[in-house]
Amino acid sequence: MTILSLLVQLSSGAMLLLFSVRFMRIGIERLWGVALQYALAEGSSILPGLLRGAVLGFVMQGGTVVMLMAAGLAGSGAVSISSASILALGADLGSAIAVGFLQLPISAVGPLVILIGATLYLRAPQPRLRNFGRVVLGLGLIFLALSIIRASVEPIANLESTAGLALYLTRDTIAAALAGIGLTLAMHSSVAAILTAVAFSGIAIVGPAAAISFVLGCNIGSALLPLWLLKGESKRTRIVPAAVGVLRVVAAMLVIVFLAVFRASVDNVVRLGSAQAMLVCHLTFNFLLLLSAPLCRRLARDFEVRLAQPVEQDDASIPAGFIEDSSIAEPAVKRKLGTMLDLASSMLDEVTCNLPEAEKIRLYEERMNATLTGIRDAYARVNSSDDASLAGLQQIVDFAIRIERCGDVLAGKLLTLRLDQLRGSYQFTEQGNREITEMVEAVRRTIILAHETAWTGDPVPAERLVRHKQHVSDLEERSRHRHLSRLRGGNLISLASSNQHLETIAALKEINSKMATIGYAVLEQHGGLKKTRLKSSVTGSAT
Repeated sequence: MTILSLLVQLSSGAMLLLFSVRFMRIGIERLWGVALQYALAEGSSILPGLLRGAVLGFVMQGGTVVMLMAAGLAGSGAVSISSASILALGADLGSAIAVGFLQLPISAVGPLVILIGATLYLRAPQPRLRNFGRVVLGLGLIFLALSIIRASVEPIANLESTAGLALYLTRDTIAAALAGIGLTLAMHSSVAAILTAVAFSGIAIVGPAAAISFVLGCNIGSALLPLWLLKGESKRTRIVPAAVGVLRVVAAMLVIVFLAVFRASVDNVVRLGSAQAMLVCHLTFNFLLLLSAPLCRRLARDFEVRLAQPVEQDDASIPAGFIEDSSIAEPAVKRKLGTMLDLASSMLDEVTCNLPEAEKIRLYEERMNATLTGIRDAYARVNSSDDASLAGLQQIVDFAIRIERCGDVLAGKLLTLRLDQLRGSYQFTEQGNREITEMVEAVRRTIILAHETAWTGDPVPAERLVRHKQHVSDLEERSRHRHLSRLRGGNLISLASSNQHLETIAALKEINSKMATIGYAVLEQHGGLKKTRLKSSVTGSAT
């Protein structure tokens, strides 16, 4: 019965730790999600990329999340493969720093942190303050989870088998490494695995060589985990975790073999306790791994040449691993939604350029349709009993359907009008061209605001999006009135292109209105439409 109680308490502590990290991460994404994406997408040289990745890994409390985000951006072509690999390599160091940070004595203030965070999360009137409270509360819950894990493993010290297990791991560094790999894959987090092992080492002393080998096993597990999570993604997306993973696995295995051969010498030379050896090894290994950044970038480029598919052929489906885990299903779907918005932006750029290519736009539309199919399929198969989570997914699906409609307009009506113009079938007046260009630029801003609103769910950009939508509607109305005035003034160019001008601005207005619907959904969710006049003044044109 003691063993059963121990397993329940240890498992509950580990699950609370995983929940706390994800709970905190959601708040971080909602507060700074767009800034994080911009930081990921910003190209840079090696050193700035490593530093940026380290900061992101620390903030996100894990390198795996940053790896998945960087791989997704690289897979969609938003960032180069080599830059994404450098970011992911730096994120592993940030994750190692986070492990050390969570072991500091500041965990004693955990109850106070929980009190402050819970108060903000439950009582704060503003969404940003509530999300900040979520971050603080998540940190406090991490401290609580660690205290539960430490308390649950203390009785193990009195078990006869504990000393035998510690002795076995001390003598067999390969088994210690395999234990680290298994625990990391089981917990889906090297941070959680190492923190749990550090708590265990406080009552079951293992040799320094075994402790170091265990941590290296955790690093191998963290290298394999993204590859498993992305197993259903395109080859281009998997290049980033493959390049970083090869370096991590090879380096870790070389050290593990060395420890297996010279275990006795290492145990005699290293004068650190088990917990200290784990933390120092984890930080040192990931720091030294940064020296392989040039090799990592070279390896990523070689993989890109050998394995990458064209961006147009990327798989738009969402891997089953994401769908099975409802806690990351929504971020995975949001990433695909971001791909659709990027495609819509690319289609708009192509349609309005000097020489649009119909074939390229057709490929963009095919990818958009395939991505929508993947989003719908994920929504139909996601495993979740949380009504709020399903409502959030349905909101994303509804918006994705509207984006796909924007793609139809861009690849249909607007492209046809543009090609007819290039063939000389009609021409716009100089003033008419300026009006259309102004609307196009305004729609581009709408797409950016829609991207931010969809990713963060924050009512502040949502309100900006809705108000900007009304601005574009005003631009369309003014352009229509000015066009009619030109007709009454006898402008023959306006008369000859009247249908095309009116259809063009109407199509741009439709695209803009579809893009703005996510703003209404977010404001409705936060009660923003009830507190302002937005609902009565502009919701009539939201559909």
